[in-house]
Amino acid sequence: MENILDSYRIDGYQNTNGLSIKANEEISLICNICKKRFNTPRLLPCLHTFCHKCVEGLKSINSSTIACPLCQKEAKPMNGTTTFPINFVINNLLNVKALQDTKRGSFFCCDSCETEDSAAKYRCDQCLQFLCDFCAQAHRRMSVTRYHVIVSIEELLNRVELSGPVALQRPYFCKRHKGEPFRYYCQGCQEQLCRECVEQHRTHATTLLEEAATQTKRSIIQALKKAQVNSKPVVNSLLTVKSTMKDVDKSVTHVNNVIKKTFDRLIELLQLRARELFNEVEVIRTTKTKLLQRQQQQIETSLQTTVTGCTLAEHVLKEGSSVEILNLGPHIINRLEELAIQKYNKAILQPQEDSHIEFTNEDDIFQQSLNRFGRINSNAKTCPSASSIVDCPALHYCPTGKRMALTLITRDSVNTPRRTGGDKVQGTLRRLDSNNKRNDSTKESKAEITDNRDGTYTIVYSTWNSGSHLLNVTVNGAPIAGSPVKLLHSFGSSGSNLGQFNSPHCLTLDIDGNVIVSDTNNHRVQVFSRKGVFIKSIGSSGVEPGEFHHPHGIAVDKDGKIFVVDSGNYRIQVFSPDGEHLYHFGGKGNNPGQLGFPWGIVLDHSSNILITDYKNHRIQVFDRNGKYRYLFGSRGNDTGRLNNPTGITIAPGGQIMVADRSNHAVQIFAADGMPLHKFGSKGTDVSQLKFPGGVCVDNNNNVVVADTFN
Repeated sequence: MENILDSYRIDGYQNTNGLSIKANEEISLICNICKKRFNTPRLLPCLHTFCHKCVEGLKSINSSTIACPLCQKEAKPMNGTTTFPINFVINNLLNVKALQDTKRGSFFCCDSCETEDSAAKYRCDQCLQFLCDFCAQAHRRMSVTRYHVIVSIEELLNRVELSGPVALQRPYFCKRHKGEPFRYYCQGCQEQLCRECVEQHRTHATTLLEEAATQTKRSIIQALKKAQVNSKPVVNSLLTVKSTMKDVDKSVTHVNNVIKKTFDRLIELLQLRARELFNEVEVIRTTKTKLLQRQQQQIETSLQTTVTGCTLAEHVLKEGSSVEILNLGPHIINRLEELAIQKYNKAILQPQEDSHIEFTNEDDIFQQSLNRFGRINSNAKTCPSASSIVDCPALHYCPTGKRMALTLITRDSVNTPRRTGGDKVQGTLRRLDSNNKRNDSTKESKAEITDNRDGTYTIVYSTWNSGSHLLNVTVNGAPIAGSPVKLLHSFGSSGSNLGQFNSPHCLTLDIDGNVIVSDTNNHRVQVFSRKGVFIKSIGSSGVEPGEFHHPHGIAVDKDGKIFVVDSGNYRIQVFSPDGEHLYHFGGKGNNPGQLGFPWGIVLDHSSNILITDYKNHRIQVFDRNGKYRYLFGSRGNDTGRLNNPTGITIAPGGQIMVADRSNHAVQIFAADGMPLHKFGSKGTDVSQLKFPGGVCVDNNNNVVVADTFN
């Protein structure tokens, strides 16, 4: 239904000082869209107000709904945006503001004049129109309005100061019947009526306008009370937040003062310790000097006798006559001979002190202690969505029957790691169905949680059923980042589609941790993420470069290049990390550098390429560019002799380990190919092997063997 209310507009209001108000006004007169003072303020159903033109701008071409930009609540006007009512509260405040601005050169336009440059100086109390000087005089002369009370803008401002915006209320008139004020209200149509409109609604329930307004007031009061009661916790929370913000500033000031006082005291203590050390050095210097001076005197006294005798002897030799020399000679000779054999006190001759004075500062220990000195505890709450599990193998797969440990790091809302424990951490494990989908019918198992009291938690889980699982981890009832985690027991299925396999033989990890699998009977290599998500496929069946015929072993060098043993084509193909063919080497035969169905591959610590030459019963070594270097091994069953070698790996110590398939053993060679020893024998008992196909060494230096037929 069309709204027939006359909208009151103050489009004629002009302000030479610009459109701005104080930001701390109780009700803002600035539109949140255009950032200017409201012009024809429209009230949306969510009770947010915007200018009429701004509301028009919210309309979408493809939708009839309008979304409030503040709360996103949608509204669907039936007959355009004019059906949204005028916010008379803001309109009245705008009028008050406009009147107040008249003191600063702004003015209302006259409501009677057709021009917009006539400043209003008066207002009629009965018509509630703003009038210029000319129109005010005409208003007083007309018989219809002769007895109306006309007041000046200044007097009107005095009324506003006493009564507020109510003093500026205007009457609303019927659009259908010009000049007729609203007197009644149709409850069924929810529409205001004039005397003429009542006849059209005679079959409807109508009431006097004031009575309807009184009833609506009662309803508003009831709704207001309910809303206030309902919002009380929110208000209290807001007050708490505001109070906490103030307390944060106080805490920061207090803590900064404590830190300053603490480190000022530390500086004083350091300076005091420095003075103590200076004094200690001075005492050491005084002690050493006194001892050395006393020793110097003793040595000089002992030396003086010798010096005196030697000096006299030198003078006699230089100055004495023959008679004089003969007279003194025997005496001098006797004394000098005595001095020559004189025994000096060794204790006096050895320095009783040395010059060594050293200051040891233990700088590393002090620096470490200083780095740990002081800790800021803020009681910041743990933010589950910012908390995460440290990436590790246990986060990606779940071997049956083995206990796997994860580390959870909790963080606060600003992503700072927590330093204390106490959070309620829970972990539940649920097995997925055969399609790797969640199966709520399966039983959940709980993970073991250990609070490390430093903001980290250890999560230990184990699975006793094969298949992939979902691990759900929560902190204080909310999921952490990345939860639930899919733990893979296996991935892939039988077939030839992407992500499926037909007799996969070997796999390795690339430099990004992705899993590369030789899909042997599909004549291709497939790449997956560590979580088993298919990424890409390399190659297809054929003999051309980049094509495969029963590929087996795979290796990746430090630059990310992928080496694939193209067994059926008797060659090694090399690809870029993106899967682009680079080069290949090898060829069918039994000469050095030729291959008889190559199988396994590994790169040693010098980037040499080692190939198990299956049908030639040997290991061949090439450089990283594919140039033949040397070979070792020959057919037989003794140590160092091979019979159809398959898998190959390099131990951390450089030893070469080979799965000797038809000898049902693992052969171990030195880095230069010299045989060391072997282990294993044919059988089904523990420690026995039956056609082993692969070998590797784990992080604990355990040798892991793929025991094919067992």
